[in-house]
Amino acid sequence: MKKITLFFAMIIALNSYMLAQTTAIPDPNFEQALIDFNIDSDNTLNGQMPTVDANSYTGTLSVPNEGITDLTGIEDFTNITGLNIQYNAGITSLDVTSNTNLTLLNAEGCTSLSTLNIANLTALADINIAGCPVSSLDLSTNTGLAILNVRFMGISELDLSSNVSLVSLDARNNSLVVIDMRNGNNANVTNFRGDFNPGPCIMVDDVTEPNLTTWTIDASSNFYENDIDCPTLSVEEAIKETAFNIYPNPVNNNLFVTIDNAKGSVAVYNITGKQVLRKDLQKGTNTLNMTQLSSGVYLVRIQTADVVETKKLIVQ
Repeated sequence: MKKITLFFAMIIALNSYMLAQTTAIPDPNFEQALIDFNIDSDNTLNGQMPTVDANSYTGTLSVPNEGITDLTGIEDFTNITGLNIQYNAGITSLDVTSNTNLTLLNAEGCTSLSTLNIANLTALADINIAGCPVSSLDLSTNTGLAILNVRFMGISELDLSSNVSLVSLDARNNSLVVIDMRNGNNANVTNFRGDFNPGPCIMVDDVTEPNLTTWTIDASSNFYENDIDCPTLSVEEAIKETAFNIYPNPVNNNLFVTIDNAKGSVAVYNITGKQVLRKDLQKGTNTLNMTQLSSGVYLVRIQTADVVETKKLIVQ
């Protein structure tokens, strides 16, 4: 009888311990969203939640457009398979390496997200980080990646050579000069958008692969198999020698564009790809009034007779 009593006492003590554990949620908007969606069971805006609530939550955690700036606490949601944080423009960093069951990550429109750690998430199959100014994107350990959206990020290189399951890529409206698709799966790609870039080298397994004819690329882009054949260095040199400049960046009021060519054009796009400003350029300094634009990340596409280049612009 004493053994049975002791056993139940231990169970009660263990349950009490688990219930007493808490996870810090310092962002009040994040915690309020968890309360509103009946995830935080203490139902109190107090900067914390029961860890058991986070551990036991399954499926997709969806908190889009909630004004969240800090996702501290996400590390204890160890059983979620999806995370949707779209349009939380104040988030600057995200580490989901503890969320090892993730298959989907949607951070589109997180226009301050510059640091992203998704290392070793081999189950992560669908990533949408369009419009996120991530400074360094390493996908080499995401071997299960099938769908990738990296539009309007301002990236110049994209290495997908380790992503053997990739079937869909949207890399439009960047500053890409190299996309490495030598992953052995080119024949199975159903969607490839690499257009609106400065004319990148697209590295593939086999330039004679019939499926490449379905891929959408710029007229100035070409497919290559070997690094030595890719004129990346000359492309980069041409860009460096392009006689134009934009300033200031970030911008508050007026954006100045200077060109040495006789003429050209500049267009500004938001993260959805919509053109929000356009101006024909004359030789010298040109002024664009940016005051009508909301704060966020935009892409500026400058075209002259010699080159087309896309630059990332932050409007404050």
